[in-house]
Amino acid sequence: MSFPGIILLSAVVGVVGTGAGGLIVSIKGNPSRKLLSLFLGYSGGVMVSLVAFDLMPEAVELGGTFLPLVFMVAGAVTIMIFDMLLPHSHHFSCDQESMRYARTAYVVAIGIAMHDLPEGLAVGAGLASGLSLGFRVAALMFLHNVPEGMAVAGPLACIGRKRSNIILVSSLTGLPSVAGAAVGALFGTLSPKVVAAALAFAAGAMLFVTFDEVIPDAEELSEGGHSGTLGAVAGVLTSIVLSQLLH
Repeated sequence: MSFPGIILLSAVVGVVGTGAGGLIVSIKGNPSRKLLSLFLGYSGGVMVSLVAFDLMPEAVELGGTFLPLVFMVAGAVTIMIFDMLLPHSHHFSCDQESMRYARTAYVVAIGIAMHDLPEGLAVGAGLASGLSLGFRVAALMFLHNVPEGMAVAGPLACIGRKRSNIILVSSLTGLPSVAGAAVGALFGTLSPKVVAAALAFAAGAMLFVTFDEVIPDAEELSEGGHSGTLGAVAGVLTSIVLSQLLH
């Protein structure tokens, strides 16, 4: 795929994906805690299966075992450092705390935008590795980004923002994925080992985000139920089926 094509596809995945989540909330209203738990669990299941069944196997095939493992750890550590340095909040639904502090809505958006960079890197590196892997990654990232957009839109709806503002902010949080895709695509022109490193780095970064934030938030929002777990199982199943269909 050409470089402009990669940028266009990554924009659809990131900007349209998160924007779709914002559109859903702006029309239907802020989702309940259990529904948001289900969606976030689904997102986490998609991410874990993407790493386990698509990104890392391709990275190992291209670069052997040692190099991908090193860069997977590097990706996780890098996002952990950003996580500690940059102020942001985890996903949450509409409650008194979110309504009391309007700025929290935008802090959530910053946190999710930060996480979209490695996702874009995975799309770009995946497309550089091959169209089959690239389209699988792109499709799964789109599914992941919809609940991310809902998480951004929820607090904005709580504080009474207009529909256009909710959709705009949700969409803008997906922009870093375009930058990540550009980097991944450029790395992919260098050598198979560089593609392997980029895929593994993105995999490690996404694993950290999933286990540090997405899945814990899904469990917290489930309020003692199993909506987050059921969502995660559904996400894994979706990822496996989609990967087989797009092989």
